[in-house]
Amino acid sequence: MAENGGNTVTLTIDGRQVTVPKGTTVLEAAQSIGIDIPTFCWHPKLDSIGACRMCLVDIEKMPKPAVSCATEVAQGMVVSTTSDRIVAARKGVLEFLLLNHPLDCPTCDKGGECDLQDITFKYGTDKSRFAFPKLRIIDEHTKTTFDDKRIGPEIIRNMNRCVTCFKCVRFNKEIAGEYDLGAYQRANHTVIDAAPGEQVDNIYSGNVVEICPVGALTNTDWRYKVRVWLTKQADSISPHDADGQNIKLWYDHRRIFRATSRRNDAVDEGWICDLARYGYQFIDSPDRLMSPLIKRQGRQVAATWAEALELVARRFRDIRDKKGSVCIAGLSGGNQSAETMALFNRFFRTVLRSNSVDYRLDYIDLKDGEITEAYNCLYTAPFQIAELEQADAALVFASNFIKEHPIVNLRLRKAVRKSKARLFTANPVETKSADISVDELIYRPDTETAFVVALLHALIDQRLYKNCPDGRAMELQSRLSPSSLTEAAGICGIEVERISSLARQLASAQNPFILAGDYLTASTQRYQIGNALYNLANLLGVPDGKAIILASHADSIGAERVGLRPALSADLAGRLAEAWKEPIPDSTGLNTSQIFRAILDEEIDAVMILGANPAMRYPDGPFVNAALDKLDFLVVADLFETATTAKADVVFPLAGWAEQDGSFVNLEGRQQRFQRALPPKAEIKTGLEIIREIAETMGEPLAGDDAALRNETERLVSSWVRRPRVMDKFYDVKPAPPVGHEGYPYRLLVGNDLHHVGYLTEHCPSLIRFTREPYVELSPSLAARLGVDEAALVRVESTTGRLVLPVRISEQFDGDVVFIPNNFAAVEVNTLVSRDGGGWVKIERLDE
Repeated sequence: MAENGGNTVTLTIDGRQVTVPKGTTVLEAAQSIGIDIPTFCWHPKLDSIGACRMCLVDIEKMPKPAVSCATEVAQGMVVSTTSDRIVAARKGVLEFLLLNHPLDCPTCDKGGECDLQDITFKYGTDKSRFAFPKLRIIDEHTKTTFDDKRIGPEIIRNMNRCVTCFKCVRFNKEIAGEYDLGAYQRANHTVIDAAPGEQVDNIYSGNVVEICPVGALTNTDWRYKVRVWLTKQADSISPHDADGQNIKLWYDHRRIFRATSRRNDAVDEGWICDLARYGYQFIDSPDRLMSPLIKRQGRQVAATWAEALELVARRFRDIRDKKGSVCIAGLSGGNQSAETMALFNRFFRTVLRSNSVDYRLDYIDLKDGEITEAYNCLYTAPFQIAELEQADAALVFASNFIKEHPIVNLRLRKAVRKSKARLFTANPVETKSADISVDELIYRPDTETAFVVALLHALIDQRLYKNCPDGRAMELQSRLSPSSLTEAAGICGIEVERISSLARQLASAQNPFILAGDYLTASTQRYQIGNALYNLANLLGVPDGKAIILASHADSIGAERVGLRPALSADLAGRLAEAWKEPIPDSTGLNTSQIFRAILDEEIDAVMILGANPAMRYPDGPFVNAALDKLDFLVVADLFETATTAKADVVFPLAGWAEQDGSFVNLEGRQQRFQRALPPKAEIKTGLEIIREIAETMGEPLAGDDAALRNETERLVSSWVRRPRVMDKFYDVKPAPPVGHEGYPYRLLVGNDLHHVGYLTEHCPSLIRFTREPYVELSPSLAARLGVDEAALVRVESTTGRLVLPVRISEQFDGDVVFIPNNFAAVEVNTLVSRDGGGWVKIERLDE
């Protein structure tokens, strides 16, 4: 019988005793003590199916070999992995696998990392007993020298190499919940192919290539570029999202060739999205900025570093000393390393003596002070991705989850599939990640506050609240607007019974999570929505850390922890002053919104922007462009020429994340380091070098080297103090009246395409293969009313701008909501959006 009350089992494998948890397979038990059992179809994160029969072992008292990947251990079991019978069985399996295999290793990209190669070397023979011709699988529409067929924007399939392990199909179904790849026919006629009429283009598609044990699936990114043994590897972190995907970069002395997963079970479990996989390619783009630029007589011309640094130092010094440090501000993109942000912060506060620094360039109408307490508390909650597996219910609110947090999305899917968690989603549009929801609630655009208030009313009306006296709950209800469930439900457009049912199911959960995203952070009502969510978490008794507004960028949380925002807590200000050995300036700093307003009011004369493109990305195009055009002195450091660099007086060529050592702090608050793969090319410099050299040219060098800065940053990140959520505290919820939009009937949502993020991925050829150009996404019903078909051109117009775009019709949209990605420089999408007119547009068909 099992030991320790049935929790562990002791068995013997090849004469060695091992104790493992009950439920462990024989294969896993063998691996735990370093015994290698060959496999093709097994993967630690997929359900075992025993398809390849390569992992056969002998188990005492069993009449025939057992499949070790699908056989659970038992107390006292005796296993042999190397008996003559097992070696013969493995040779037999290999003989059948090689029966029709093309043996084209010299031309196969899997060479050097192929399981079939390695296992054949160990168990195979150098001759075949079969003299008949090999079966050759040739697609009727695709006949190439090597029988290759493109089944997706990046994926090439060679069915003749396939060993039918089904890993690719199983990953797609079990992990990603995608069905664009399937296994057709049966036995030795089985074909792995894209679903009829489709291509394999889901956001996780690259994983099927990586887990393929042979060269049956390859991708264009790596194909025929280099042999694996000629490359080096650098551990890295994806710069494209806040999840913190662990990746490995493969490179030589010239360029990066690919990115693959680097399994971290606390974060990604070895799965990465296509943005992490192909999003490194901008590093090697021929369009990179290679030297500084200076504006002379209204035109940018190439300059030396000495000229550019001297100009910046002189102008910053003059403005600081003559007009005051309050006339200078700094803005950084949220995907800069924590070390770069820490030094940027230090430079502005100690050298320029300005507190006007910020990283929040995706927000409009930013505020500081008491009104932001609830929002900031939820935004910095101590969330752990792995804990989602224990959830029995989750509400995903105001988030297109698969786009914003592809890895958290996979963990949530795992909770639903493995732990039978109940998932509920609430958004202004249908989302792909909601396909496993118990109920997907679609509220009217801009009614996030009303939706959460309706849920609060439903909890209170049904007395479903936890750890809250009745009187306190009634008092909270009097502080909510709208003032009743019926009124709030009417505003958000969801039936009272559905909201009441959601309240009952969340209240009955023992371990619920509340996860909110970018539709919330992009709203001008974010602080009122934050108040409402804070109240909801407390009424449901959701522990601190399990109700969170998820960060958007690779280092948003890092920016918070190193103090890259104008208003600092007393604790953080004290620790910064101690680290820098200089006091924090006592002037009031301005946030992003206030900085742009102050430029228009002629209160700020100089701004430095590091790795960001607000002229294209800031969600109030007319406002930000008017400010940048009026600015007296603009310094921009970036990787490419952009709409923002075009307005700059000085442009510095900036290194990418793969060209330096550093760290990102993910949405959990987990600091993860990444290594340099390549040195910066030509005259490109890292953010740290640029900041240090400006300070030195000003005659005020920043003390300490990179090692000291790394230690300082780690201390700031690890010792950061957050005010925890007070479980019996509640906030007033008083939303502002809706913005009028007469004559502009369609609500425009602006964000990232599924295969793009920010403005850098436009320079990644693999990602361009998925989406090449901007578009406007419409529902089928709206397209029918407008009389337009797929790819037809339409004019999209708001009170502040107009664009002409091709139509993409999506089943995930319903009614009068439309979407445009803001990832392509060819169109200025943010000109359609302003704080005054909101995001409402009209659309007209263009007659050909």
